[in-house]
Amino acid sequence: MYGKRMIDCKFFNDQFVLPIYLWRSMKQAMKIFLSLVVTLLSVYEVRAQSVIDFQVNDYKDTIIYVGYHFGNQKYLLDTLAVENEKFILETEATEGVYFLYSPSFYFEFILESGEYRLETSIKNPFGELNIEGSEENELFKAFQVEMIGLQKEQRELLAELEQASGVDSITLQQQISSLGLKMTDYRQELIEENQVLFTSEFLSLMGGVVPPSYDDLSDSIRRVKQYHYIKEHYFDDIDLSNSSLLRTPLLHSKVMEYFDRVLIQSPDSINQGLDQLFDKIDSNEEMFRYWLVTMFKKYAESKVMGMDAVMIHLAKSYYLTGRADWITEEYRTQLNEEVAYLQHSLIGKQAPPIEGIVDTLMQPIYLDQIPAPYTLLFIYDPDCGHCKKSIKKLEEMDAELYELGIQIFALCTTTDVPRWKEFVADANPEWIHAIDPSGKSYFRVYYNVRSTPQVFLLDESKTILAKKLDIDQFIDLVRNREGI
Repeated sequence: MYGKRMIDCKFFNDQFVLPIYLWRSMKQAMKIFLSLVVTLLSVYEVRAQSVIDFQVNDYKDTIIYVGYHFGNQKYLLDTLAVENEKFILETEATEGVYFLYSPSFYFEFILESGEYRLETSIKNPFGELNIEGSEENELFKAFQVEMIGLQKEQRELLAELEQASGVDSITLQQQISSLGLKMTDYRQELIEENQVLFTSEFLSLMGGVVPPSYDDLSDSIRRVKQYHYIKEHYFDDIDLSNSSLLRTPLLHSKVMEYFDRVLIQSPDSINQGLDQLFDKIDSNEEMFRYWLVTMFKKYAESKVMGMDAVMIHLAKSYYLTGRADWITEEYRTQLNEEVAYLQHSLIGKQAPPIEGIVDTLMQPIYLDQIPAPYTLLFIYDPDCGHCKKSIKKLEEMDAELYELGIQIFALCTTTDVPRWKEFVADANPEWIHAIDPSGKSYFRVYYNVRSTPQVFLLDESKTILAKKLDIDQFIDLVRNREGI
């Protein structure tokens, strides 16, 4: 995961053009030039490396673990030997929130480049923390010590509130609210006074967007305006191009809260939010890779109907454009196939036309010929056990389906016409039955018929309203739409 940083190309601008004419030969000039490059690399590596001299008073174990946050997980960075309560961490890891831990001890600190010293104790890690040479940890300590004190006051007030009543409870609630504002103001003050430090960016993740009051507007309009303000300004104070924020315990949950609780839970809204997220990430490859993989997994595995549209958007907009250059050709081929099967039958899309199918009279038939308010497109294999169970359920609910104006369009996947007719002879005569005798229709791709049954609910204009639900759920959906 970690590697030596590449030297910045700005080292090699016009100021560093070597006066080659001073040397007797190109060979000698090249030797000197390479020597300069090695020197620059050496200097750069020293600057990028972190060397931390730790002392944890009263620590009795002989080893201690160093870990770090990454996304919503914690990982082991190193295992260090402890001698006389002292140990040294040397690493080229990226800055972020790291921690020391053992069965009896846990302590978070900020990893920054350079050499510095942290001395603390088992009993009071931040209260007895002494820092030499680290501005980041000085700021982190100041925040932690203040918060620990304010949170202690808050807990005491909450305990009193449980026993209080009347005027006393109102007073205590006001005091608790005042403490909350004090915490926010203190954190904001630290951020404003230390904007160049990484810790300041980390503390920004703890805040939330406060929209204008819009007091001159009606309640309904004010709520809408405040919602849009929060939606548009949610990431204003977060530098999503800084991958060091991945190494904190807050960024993952902060971003997920936006997609799970702020955005309207529709594919269009989420897709727009994802595009804005990746725009803010800009060219940071580590951040881009983390969020693309995380979001793709989230929506590809979602149990919420219609979220496959988000997965398709991520695949077509990012994975299959070449930007995700880490995927293998095999995976790219598999993803292309998945997109091909899913992209035509997304919720809200017009149901793809099904060409080349015929009815029981062997006459061509088309979906758009069905005048019913709702069509339940039921794609089945007559020998499929799951299909038989669904067919039985449909037959049991025939009267209710008819009452709601739902027409069953039963499309068989087999090309065996005699077998199909044998099946149809025992089926509900009110259903519209169809088959593709040539096997050349593209409906198997358009409707993702890699397994059966596949069931889609279409409205009068043959727009896909729902799919992959139980029969009862399809009926409930129609009842809700009709206000029944």
